[in-house]
Amino acid sequence: MPGDVDDVQRAEPLQPTELQIRVSRLLQELAERRVLQKKTSELLGLYKMSWAFSLAGGADALYAHLSRHSAEMLKAERGLVMLYDGERRQLVGQVPGFGLTPEQVRRVRYSVDGEADGRWNFRKNGPLLSNKAQADTRLLPEFVGELGLQSLMVAPITRGPKILGLLAVADRVGRAPFADEDLNLLIALAGQATIAVENLRLHEEIKKANLLLQEYDRLKSEFVGIVAHDFRRPLMAIRGFAELVAEEPDLPPETRLEFMRTVINETDHLALLANDTLLITQIETGQLSYNFREVDVGPFLLEAVPLGLSDHSVLMDVPPNFPRIWADPDRLRQVLNNLVSNGIKYSTAGSSVVVRVRERGTQHIVIEVVDHGLGIPHEQVGKLFQKFARVRTEDHLKVSGTGLGLYISRLIVEGHGGQIWVESELGKGSTFGLALPVDARTAQRAPAASADRADSPTAIEKKPAERA
Repeated sequence: MPGDVDDVQRAEPLQPTELQIRVSRLLQELAERRVLQKKTSELLGLYKMSWAFSLAGGADALYAHLSRHSAEMLKAERGLVMLYDGERRQLVGQVPGFGLTPEQVRRVRYSVDGEADGRWNFRKNGPLLSNKAQADTRLLPEFVGELGLQSLMVAPITRGPKILGLLAVADRVGRAPFADEDLNLLIALAGQATIAVENLRLHEEIKKANLLLQEYDRLKSEFVGIVAHDFRRPLMAIRGFAELVAEEPDLPPETRLEFMRTVINETDHLALLANDTLLITQIETGQLSYNFREVDVGPFLLEAVPLGLSDHSVLMDVPPNFPRIWADPDRLRQVLNNLVSNGIKYSTAGSSVVVRVRERGTQHIVIEVVDHGLGIPHEQVGKLFQKFARVRTEDHLKVSGTGLGLYISRLIVEGHGGQIWVESELGKGSTFGLALPVDARTAQRAPAASADRADSPTAIEKKPAERA
């Protein structure tokens, strides 16, 4: 009959095998979707991380973001950035971390090459995953014990073969173990961190360079003003005395002679200023040649050092039978003149300047110029041998100068393969010292390109403990 139940078409029931296949496919699609969602989340996290780096406000903000974001993406309780300290050859924790106190982070240290045999070498071995950090013999006990770490992942922050630091996360939320795919994500995050750390380094270098350029520009402007003044004064004197000689034909011979001597002295002063400026250009461009020859130090000092200057005495302390050296006597004479003249200019009338010489080992001699004058403030000692640099106190600025004498002296001493330094105490005087190799012909000399570097080893204060 129509409408009978038997007339209704029924769907064919699925066979068990076919049902199993369909369920398996659905489960596989679900798993693939979950993997895709996780990868999408990771990519969004990496994008968010790289975008945030461009907005990070300095080192502290960068380290905070790196450690926090890495820990959050990997569901870890702690995050930490460590950077390489070249002086200590250690990886050092950077404040702030995530889930760690500043004191804990500051105590974190790890040798870049491993402290002992069997310890993990991040430079050679790369990333590390350890779910039993306390018992892991590859890690330093001080490293994991100091922070109480249970599980740990570390990925190097590298630029080519050079290791810049480490990015670490520790202690999974809920104490679940880290997996290989987690380590792969941390490696990707460390890649982003490399870009951020390098950008931060370049940014800091640019800031320092800009500050140096601003200071250099200021000093250059000041130098132009000083030189203009120093040129104008002798030129006016020369013109004035020349006009007197020309307009007064009846001048007594002795007066005329005195005027002409003044003209000659002022002309010599102008020539000295011009020579200093030219000499700097020659040294910095590598065009200055040295005429090294054997120098008998004792007689040379007696001849080179200006003695018998008005209101001052220059005392010599030279041991008998002092060894000969190979040097350029003309250039060395210029250095000694600069140092002794400074000692006199910045000392009170009637005081003395001492020049003494001694041996330092068998390969070097040391010449020191000691005065009991104004002295130099501690904070200004480090810049004293830079171009245009002058001591900036009221008393020092009363004395005319271009800020070139010590700079030229430094370049000449370095041209001999030597070093120059100063020890000074404000109000008590200064000791300028220079160490010269016995044979400047074979000594290693500073390249011309480094002549104006701010970090010159001769441009820092030599502490008393460093004396030979």
